[in-house]
Amino acid sequence: MKKFYITILLLTAITLITSGCGKKQQPMDLYDSIQQRGKLVIGVEKDIKPFSFQDENGNQQGFEIDLAKQIAKAIIRDENAIEFVIVEPANRISMLNSGQADMLIATMTITNSRKNIVDFSEPYYFAGQTVLVNKNSKIKSFTDLQDKRIGVTFGTTASEGIKAIAPASLIQGYKTYKEGYDALKAGEIDAFASDDTILLGYTILDKSVKIIPQKYTQEPYGIAFRKGTESTRTINIVNNVIKILNANGEMNKIKNKWFK
Repeated sequence: MKKFYITILLLTAITLITSGCGKKQQPMDLYDSIQQRGKLVIGVEKDIKPFSFQDENGNQQGFEIDLAKQIAKAIIRDENAIEFVIVEPANRISMLNSGQADMLIATMTITNSRKNIVDFSEPYYFAGQTVLVNKNSKIKSFTDLQDKRIGVTFGTTASEGIKAIAPASLIQGYKTYKEGYDALKAGEIDAFASDDTILLGYTILDKSVKIIPQKYTQEPYGIAFRKGTESTRTINIVNNVIKILNANGEMNKIKNKWFK
């Protein structure tokens, strides 16, 4: 019954948005393209537990995947009408803007610089950046990061924060989160900087690493779209989905499912 009630709310939101204008928007905006195709194409990450990862059968799972299904239910009335394409921090914006994805749900922080090249939904999650270190590391707080080798992932905001709190540190970039984690384990770097929620996934799987219990930034995650009016109608629908899920408690249920 509750699922039915949620669906009704979502459909009502769509009706209000799509029927609110007397004239139809320019032909084949993003919403029209999705309807014609019959599915959403969403850029997600492959190995970021518990946000988005592949299970032993190769199926996408995680908090962001469940959120994507709620969005598909609102736009196409079918939560399974999604094609997931794998993106990485270094290539996700280029894949979005080249049309390989309709939107990105990929632990992407909303920043002013990124707003110049993509449009964002309202935030759906708030994280904070910290560092991952080996359990026997002498790094206990951010003051210990000076002159240390710190890994970051290309295409993320981690390096900006590290430069602010440890300007004398030596920053090394990696293509993926896993490459940064592997570099830490191999002793190539002293710490790996990223969002606390991403790093937490490694501590769950590997008891030989830990995160510093401090955060040096606040990271609001948003869903990214190609910039321009072609995305406006779809962004409005997605924002309504986020508002409804927050208002009726379903967003917290999804979070509690994955962030135990």
